[in-house]
Amino acid sequence: MRSRGALFVCHLIGNALLLWLAYYWLGVNESTNARLIWSVVVALVFVAGAVWLHGMGLAHFSGIPLAEAARQSARHLAPLILLSLLTLVLYGALLWTGNQLARPAYVIGSWLTLHLKKPVSPRGVERFFQIVLDIVQYVVVPVLLLPLARAIAVEGWRGWKATNLRQSRRALYWIEVGVLLFVGISAPFKLFFWIPKIESFGGQFWSFALRVALGYLIFVVALLAVEFFTSAGKPRDIQPSTAVSP
Repeated sequence: MRSRGALFVCHLIGNALLLWLAYYWLGVNESTNARLIWSVVVALVFVAGAVWLHGMGLAHFSGIPLAEAARQSARHLAPLILLSLLTLVLYGALLWTGNQLARPAYVIGSWLTLHLKKPVSPRGVERFFQIVLDIVQYVVVPVLLLPLARAIAVEGWRGWKATNLRQSRRALYWIEVGVLLFVGISAPFKLFFWIPKIESFGGQFWSFALRVALGYLIFVVALLAVEFFTSAGKPRDIQPSTAVSP
């Protein structure tokens, strides 16, 4: 339990530093080659820090002591970064797809209106496509890739196996990841943009501070829970197959 508490503190501090680094990167001026290189360096540091921190969580929940999990995640940084970059490319393609939905939705809406003899709104078709795309982005991709990330965090390059996707076959796991990611991402935004009717400046300040703190806490706990459900009960998978029985 003490190691779980230490992991929680690491995530509490580490994710805060990562969010600050992301905010800093957004403000980097890329007007010169030197500043462009600096922007790339900051982005790589962000990616490396993120995959190390969450790789440590995945490894620890797989049954590895926290200190060793931290070292193991650092040793396997290269394959973890490769997976994260491939994931970023995939999400970039999904984002591009989302921006191209208007024309297909108009064509499909017109075709359905013609053949069903009743009006079908292209806006409604586009909303349907967007819902499907959101499910792919926030449920399907994480459910498929998180077990692979766990295997890579534990085994390194040897973790790149199709068999390591087997965790995604559990229906309950789809629900766990989908609900946790929805709550962990949507709840902080709702708390941040919620403006209660408070007259005094002091009340507004403390309301904002508490909402930000609560939203951040929900975000961190949700990520840790996703890592736990992805890795928990898997220590047998990482034991040497040649271990001598007593």
